[in-house]
Amino acid sequence: MGEDVFVQVKRLLLEKFSPDNIKDSLVKRGYLEADIDDAIERAALQLRLKREDNTKSLIKGFVWKEVLDRIGYGFVSHPFLNILFAFSGASYFFIGFINALRTFISLFYSSFLKQFSKVHEISKKFISRAGILYGFSFLVMSFAVVVRSPLIFALAFLIGGLGVVAHGEVYVGFLRNSLKREHMGVFLSRISSYGTIITIVSLLISGYIMELFPLVGKLVSFTIFGKLFSFKLYGYLISFEITAFAFILSGCILAYIKQRVVSKQASMFSFVDEFFHKLKVHSSFFFRNKVVVFLSLTSVVTGVVHLLGTSFYGLFIFNHFKNDFLGGFLNVAVVFSIAAVFSFIGPWFTKNLRHHIGVSPMLVFGTLLTAMLPLSLAYNPNLIVVAVATALSIVGSSILGMAQSFFTSKLLSESDRQTYFSFIGVAVSIPIFLLSLVGAFLAQTFGLVSLFKILIFLTVFVATPLYFLIVLLYERDLEKAF
Repeated sequence: MGEDVFVQVKRLLLEKFSPDNIKDSLVKRGYLEADIDDAIERAALQLRLKREDNTKSLIKGFVWKEVLDRIGYGFVSHPFLNILFAFSGASYFFIGFINALRTFISLFYSSFLKQFSKVHEISKKFISRAGILYGFSFLVMSFAVVVRSPLIFALAFLIGGLGVVAHGEVYVGFLRNSLKREHMGVFLSRISSYGTIITIVSLLISGYIMELFPLVGKLVSFTIFGKLFSFKLYGYLISFEITAFAFILSGCILAYIKQRVVSKQASMFSFVDEFFHKLKVHSSFFFRNKVVVFLSLTSVVTGVVHLLGTSFYGLFIFNHFKNDFLGGFLNVAVVFSIAAVFSFIGPWFTKNLRHHIGVSPMLVFGTLLTAMLPLSLAYNPNLIVVAVATALSIVGSSILGMAQSFFTSKLLSESDRQTYFSFIGVAVSIPIFLLSLVGAFLAQTFGLVSLFKILIFLTVFVATPLYFLIVLLYERDLEKAF
């Protein structure tokens, strides 16, 4: 009788019945109250221990995945990718074109996935496969560098862009749905800090490996049973393979992480018509409201500056300083590691600065700070100056992000904000793509220094006045409120 009532109680607890309801139900069926109370206590303890074990297992899986992801992002960071893209034989224009195309595709794909996830839950199998695909793209890119094929590199780079969107953005939602913040543990709850440290260490190790085994390769010889074996080692191959296997293993780990039972997921292809219908319905939104127009224009300008900058900053630093200081790759690693360190300071600095000077001046101040990196590269390409300018640009980007969010929340209604954030990526994708092509052409024709001067002009004389207009609109609304 005792085991029978225990089985009944456990089943009912799993079906979310309260202990009082379970007790009333079983008493009516003839079970003794003492047996029921004992069974409820035992079953509740067993289920709680099982949930705790499942949570620990879930945390362990997510921790390993995060560590592998951060190692992968560090060993072949975006600056390294574009340097090796150039080494595969790509011209400046082709590098800019492929980066712009990847951004264009990623913005559309990201917006599509966000809309799809609002009506259908995306399975972890999809996210896992995206991570594995992203990992394999690095193997193909490393092969492209070996055979000097910019076309193969470009195709793998574009495919990898699709993988990183799903593996990154969609995964964040899956993590939040799987674990509440209070159950994440110390590491996962502070992953932005610990993850940045892992990425910085990985970036520096990767830069050291690439310098130790340079692009032309380093001959390594060893003897086995009196026979001499010799072969060339390439640092970029080592880094690419570490990155590839990190993301492949990360995807495999995610495949074994348990997901709560969900209904059968709808096909993404069936959602395409609905997505484009939503785009059509909301397309006029970005033209009828001047606040939205100004916010969108600033996003276009800053997006173009960011895209062209990330495409060529690392490449310029590598070429200009490859025979100085620590060597090409390690110099790049150090500069962008310092920038990553300052990404810790950015939010803290932004918060304190806001209290002292207010949000409106911060918007202009942040814009000017982002111009420091192209300014140093164009007019004073000293490695220490460049490292400081890179750090200041990161702080400026943090200020801009906070200020833009503030003005969007103050100048737009809740429904308008939802529409804005849902489709801003698509709205700015075409102008960013076209203007980035112009920038890539100018880089190819006149050189990178000329391109950086144009980026300075866009930041100081185009983005800054647009932000002034946004501030004026905000001040006008404040006056109306009083």
